[in-house]
Amino acid sequence: MIVKAETTAPSEQTRARLLDAAREVFSQHGFQNATVREICRRAKTNVASVNYHFGSKDGLLAEALNFAQLGALQLANVKTDERPEARLRSFIRDFMLMLLDEKTPSSQCQIMARELADPSPALDKIVREAIAPLHKFLGELVREIVGDKTSEAELRRCVHSILGQCLFYRHSHPVLQRLHPKLRYDHQEIDAIAGHIAGFSLEGIKYLAKKSG
Repeated sequence: MIVKAETTAPSEQTRARLLDAAREVFSQHGFQNATVREICRRAKTNVASVNYHFGSKDGLLAEALNFAQLGALQLANVKTDERPEARLRSFIRDFMLMLLDEKTPSSQCQIMARELADPSPALDKIVREAIAPLHKFLGELVREIVGDKTSEAELRRCVHSILGQCLFYRHSHPVLQRLHPKLRYDHQEIDAIAGHIAGFSLEGIKYLAKKSG
């Protein structure tokens, strides 16, 4: 048993390093522009190791996409006893931290954001495992705020508007940095952005609720 552990441990360590490096490279460059050579360079292993452990670059991406953190965030939000308006504010802030935090970014959320702008063969998996559950969660949360009279179409547009505002700051970061060279996504700025998105969205949601009533 000891011999087996000693022989398999290096292989598992290489696999883990490849996954960590792949998440970094995919989140920074997207699937199409990411190269196996760069992933392996960061993982400090040879290029053949990707095929050995994952079969292909596609297989590596599929393994790298683990949205447990995003799912846990939604579950924790559902379990709180706060009012739905406060839960929406909390979720937007936590989601923006996952998207933008320069110190502890969520590579999975960044990969998801890139996929929306530049789809890869993994898009179906991302929609199934991350985007669809996220839309469902937000739809149910907004429904708690607006009530039952708002149509499903209006509810869907609310969800799209909220996520659109959040993702704008991720997708447009290169442009925003050129427009505002001193802009940095530190916690103070992320809090301010999240507060703006939440406040702006809640006013729109309240208007819909009033119109539907």
